[in-house]
Amino acid sequence: MIGQARIKVCGITRAADAATALAQGADFLGVNCWSGSPRFVPVAARAPLLREIPAAKRVAVTVNPSVAEALALIAEGFAIVQAHFDPTRSDCDPKALSAAVGPDRLWLAPKLADGAEWPVELIPLAVGFVHDAHAKDAFGGTGKTSDWSRFARLRQRFPDVQWLLAGGLGPHNITAAAASGADFFDLNSGVELAPGLKSAEKLSSTAEALLKNTQS
Repeated sequence: MIGQARIKVCGITRAADAATALAQGADFLGVNCWSGSPRFVPVAARAPLLREIPAAKRVAVTVNPSVAEALALIAEGFAIVQAHFDPTRSDCDPKALSAAVGPDRLWLAPKLADGAEWPVELIPLAVGFVHDAHAKDAFGGTGKTSDWSRFARLRQRFPDVQWLLAGGLGPHNITAAAASGADFFDLNSGVELAPGLKSAEKLSSTAEALLKNTQS
């Protein structure tokens, strides 16, 4: 944790970045297992990377995973499968994923346009929910700011649910993001020099801002 905030640093591609994020207090590290991402880490490169990440902190980030793919990621050594999907399509079955890996090992990240209603029927299926920015042709990692007003409403309506706020978060806006009620942040493009290359300076500055926000 950083102050009272929990942190996931997503898009980890290098052992050095994993070490930096952990040193700053990251609770989870996300490794992108979807080949369509610029931060994709292929299977052969994941084993040495995972050795640098404590087992309980490993999150496999993927898009439209099948049950077989999700189970394979758990077998590979990930603690959590983070599934991005479009709830208006049938490309992914979150109920089947939940039944296969268990809600406690699943985070769901539905792709929703700003202002759209959150599919509350998903809530019993997972232990965590990633609220990310919408992009027509992408699933996360775009640098766009998500719909913070919807996030705040969800936090108020379902206070016992683990909500992760994502979408272009970094030292320039983390204090404002915390004002939405968020206490669990998903950092990616906002703490990068380039896709998959984390900035130690931006991570440190973000951590300092969160600590200052906690103490104020």
